Amino acid sequence: ELKKNEKLAKLHQEIINLECNLKDTATNVVISDGDSDSRIMFIGEAPGAKEDLAGKPFVGDAGLLLNKMIGFIGLSREKIYISNIVFWRPPGNRTPNDKEILSCLPLTRKHIYLIKPKLLILVGSIAAKSLLKTKDGITKLRGKEHKYYDDEYKLIIPARAIFHPAYLMRNP
Repeated sequence: ELKKNEKLAKLHQEIINLECNLKDTATNVVISDGDSDSRIMFIGEAPGAKEDLAGKPFVGDAGLLLNKMIGFIGLSREKIYISNIVFWRPPGNRTPNDKEILSCLPLTRKHIYLIKPKLLILVGSIAAKSLLKTKDGITKLRGKEHKYYDDEYKLIIPARAIFHPAYLMRNP
């Protein structure tokens, strides 16, 4: 049986080898950051320009705001685990399309399975809609308790949807 970090390294390789049109325009693959043993996993939408350059999720201005938000609940970035639905930056920071989301989603689901968080925080509308399998927008989803269901991996994980920090920066 492979250890968790070996399974994550294998997943990392699967992500790198994934067929996704975004690889052609992105600088780096952006998979995760933080403590893989954390009980809380944050999942955003897709990397932006700064994330693409750094190869880490949430390192731009929205990431700094997210760090503050995490701090307000008495945690630090080092104590959580963070990833995105899509692993490459869409050109011009556009929203990832359905095809891009669907190509990455199986590996996002596997990622959640390997981390086995006790709580999922879905950052923004794309992450929330994709993982909660709903058409409802973030305004309707936030502030409520949800469950993330995955029949293949036999997972039921409590989930919360929050506004994306980039949205909060545009609409304080």
